[in-house]
Amino acid sequence: MKKEDREFLKKVEKLVYEQMKQKHVNCDTVCESLGMTNQSLRRKILAITGQTGGKYLLTIRMKYAKELLAKGRYAIGQVAMKCGYDDANNFSRTFKREIGVKPSEYAESRKK
Repeated sequence: MKKEDREFLKKVEKLVYEQMKQKHVNCDTVCESLGMTNQSLRRKILAITGQTGGKYLLTIRMKYAKELLAKGRYAIGQVAMKCGYDDANNFSRTFKREIGVKPSEYAESRKK
């Protein structure tokens, strides 16, 4: 991966982490922050990662969720909120679909 692509993805990841705190994580808000059109952002992310823009943003959110769950300091509802979800059940369903295990199972497996 080219250095400029790595830097671009780091910038996107940083924006997603910032926006998770405000619960407004989507391609539109990232585009606005980067001064890009939605189509340009999606095309660039797809070219670099092979993932759609939405899928890449979800990947970042799930990565953060895994980090928080591994620490063992937060309840599932707290992790959901920190990852930009209003509904812990929706977060849990998404986590299970994306990671393959329930958030509680993931957290438990990291304690061992």
